[in-house]
Amino acid sequence: MARLKRPVFLFFTCQDHPFLDVEQLLRGVVEAASLRRVYGLSAAVGGAVPLSEDELQLVLSLPSDDWVDSDDARLEALADRGLVLRKGGDPVDTERRRRDEALAETGWNAYAALFHFLTRWQGVDLRAWAPGDEPVDELPPVRREDLERFVAERGAPPPAFHPREPVGPVTELPLVDGDGAIFDLLPQRKTTRAFDRRRALSTEELSIVLRSVFGVHGSATALPGVVTLKRTSPSGGGLHPVEAYLLVADVDGLEPGLYRYLTEQHALELLEALESAAAARRLGTSFMSGQTYFGSAHVLVLMAARFERNHWKYSGHDKAYPAILMDAAHLSQTLYLVAAELGLGAFVTAAVNTADVDERLGLDGYREGSLAICGFGPPAAESSPFDPTFVPFVPSR
Repeated sequence: MARLKRPVFLFFTCQDHPFLDVEQLLRGVVEAASLRRVYGLSAAVGGAVPLSEDELQLVLSLPSDDWVDSDDARLEALADRGLVLRKGGDPVDTERRRRDEALAETGWNAYAALFHFLTRWQGVDLRAWAPGDEPVDELPPVRREDLERFVAERGAPPPAFHPREPVGPVTELPLVDGDGAIFDLLPQRKTTRAFDRRRALSTEELSIVLRSVFGVHGSATALPGVVTLKRTSPSGGGLHPVEAYLLVADVDGLEPGLYRYLTEQHALELLEALESAAAARRLGTSFMSGQTYFGSAHVLVLMAARFERNHWKYSGHDKAYPAILMDAAHLSQTLYLVAAELGLGAFVTAAVNTADVDERLGLDGYREGSLAICGFGPPAAESSPFDPTFVPFVPSR
């Protein structure tokens, strides 16, 4: 007899799918039909699992806060598929219980957990969708005919500007450009997709970027053990839960490898040495789902959140996870500005195999997990074929 219970972080959805009715087809009738399916979505497992209405009722008959004894083979089958938790020494069952418990212990909001863990990528490689029948090493830029086909299928995008009928008077503002260092710097901020492999990044440049973007510049102690940090970017609740892990490809004085940035000491801890810069770039490209143009950067910053630090203050809060994503976005913009000031190129991407990054860094994904990747390095002299060509814009009058 098994001891079973329903996972806490379990959701259900009902979807209708078009399909061809074979029985009608054999009668010579071709009609579109609809197949209704119920799916179970477990944040601790990931992915959608189809189940029948009877199976749905079986799952709902179990409590989520206590174990019950059952010899129902149907519930055992549901446990095999991850929709029911089962006690015992089986490694898969043990891991699923650990995940469900970790989600509750670390204060995850139920809906945030569903979004985060069901949208994590693993093993995605965008090069698989490149035109042609043969696999490619470099991700090719979008061809004009591909863009024309996309627009023909989807229609034109919503307009770049959002015109509306005025509901009140319109006041034109003076066209005045700011004067000073920050106003000179802002137009230089851009995404770089081609990096100079003939030049290494200096240790001093790396140090300046890390200190300026991810370093700590002040602290305040509210109570013993309750410390607020000051960075150059804002953070929800002043918690600064985002940590910087580095994938170094080409930096003077540093061997290629995975590092953790220790903000308290302004130092790097080597987590895993890699055999060469080429190996680091291959790993970075796989982390970023085959985006080879970003994989050529000298340094990648794998931004990972300490969810439990944020959830300490915002336990179960429906705005806790959006605040963490905003933290990562703030940090990436600060990196862009610092890189522009140093004459370096920078980028940020959310097209990341976060599950693979977590596994490689040894993060459990529940207490701490990766979010996005930004990178930087000396830019190539020639721009990337992926870069758009911008012309100056002046507001219409």
